[in-house]
Amino acid sequence: MRSALRGVGHQLAGVRVRLTVLATVLLAVALACAAAIMLSVLHNSLLNSADAATSARATQIATTVRADSSRGIDADTVAPSRDLDIIQVIDASGRVRASSPSGRGGRVADPVSVGAHETIDGAQIDGRGDEFRTTVVGVDSPAGPLTIAVGAAEGPINDVVITVAILFCAVFPIILLVLAFASYLFVGRVLRPVEGIRAQVAEMSSKDLSARVPESGAGDEISTLARTMNAMLDRLQLAREQQLRFVGDASHELRSPLMSIYGLLDLARTTGRPLDLATIDSIMLPEVSRLQAMVDDLLLLAKADERGIPLVMGDVDLDDIVAEAAHRTDTLSPITIRARVTPIRVSGDREKLSRAVRNVVDNAVRHAHSAVTMTMSTSGDGMGQIVVSDDGPGIPAAERERIFDRFVRLDPDRERSAGGSGLGLAIVSEIVRAHAGTVRAGEAPGGGAAITISVPTSASAE
Repeated sequence: MRSALRGVGHQLAGVRVRLTVLATVLLAVALACAAAIMLSVLHNSLLNSADAATSARATQIATTVRADSSRGIDADTVAPSRDLDIIQVIDASGRVRASSPSGRGGRVADPVSVGAHETIDGAQIDGRGDEFRTTVVGVDSPAGPLTIAVGAAEGPINDVVITVAILFCAVFPIILLVLAFASYLFVGRVLRPVEGIRAQVAEMSSKDLSARVPESGAGDEISTLARTMNAMLDRLQLAREQQLRFVGDASHELRSPLMSIYGLLDLARTTGRPLDLATIDSIMLPEVSRLQAMVDDLLLLAKADERGIPLVMGDVDLDDIVAEAAHRTDTLSPITIRARVTPIRVSGDREKLSRAVRNVVDNAVRHAHSAVTMTMSTSGDGMGQIVVSDDGPGIPAAERERIFDRFVRLDPDRERSAGGSGLGLAIVSEIVRAHAGTVRAGEAPGGGAAITISVPTSASAE
């Protein structure tokens, strides 16, 4: 158990690391997506600003050229500004009529028709590698159709985007490291109660299961785990106590017949005289039979604990079982047996059901003063019932559930002398439970005990 709990501790450490890695990876993906979106928005925003500036300047120049071209296009008209790098006026033949200094030596755009208003991405001057975001406007002037081209260099725009991207790449690893460290601490804090539960359970001894893990009462998953662990420890402690009690009781019950047999054999060995037939018949054979019956009962209960009592199912007439039990008891016992038989058919194992009824009747005979009564009926929920009552001292209400435990005797000396092993009613409980039924103890109408066996009838089973 401790090695398994140590394995749980290693798993918790692994969970802590895995959750930290998962949180870091998710944040990295989120940051990458956010960075991509931000860079795209930044790039588009810068392009839109450039388009607005080039369009406004092109429209202004077009208005000037359209109004007066008698004096030609002066240098101020095509003078560049801080954001605008190239300004050209191109005639219909493609000749550059006027240009800013940076646009000389080539043409940034082809002539367009009058009234056209276009935006060119990545425009270049002949023979140069620089690219410009250019607005082209076609205008009709007194000198003929002209094309106004105003361009903003795309290099600075790209430089801003690249700079921001580099900044992201430099900052994001720091953010990820900080988050990974914070996640590791946070997950460790969250899992600390679980580790505490594991450590405390690991310290428990298989011989002492009385300790319990603390419950926070917060109502969260950790407190639920603590409650579940304590419930499991309760069951383990109860199972161990039952196991120890079972072993002790079984040893005590087996010791009595074995000591009787051993005593007789030792006497025969000491005296050198063989045992006479009367001693064998009156003492040894009954003790051997008692020992054999007890071993059979223990084996049956062991099978019930391991995988349930095996059943050979079929249609069973409970009235036949009751009649046979009444006849057997009437023949072997001086107690008066009264049986009121009603035809009831159930689905079950006839041999096991017969044993259950026989055990209940034998128990009633051991406690009855003079009579045992057996009645049969069917309930409204489709259960066939057998009630075995006696006129004995009865069963205290506080003991009516406990009598179905193993090796329970309310009057140990009387029951042991009467041949009871303390396992009969425990076997009844297991057999009835295997048939999806119930068995309960109560009080007979005239005093004494009444034990009721209920099993589903064939009609309800279908």
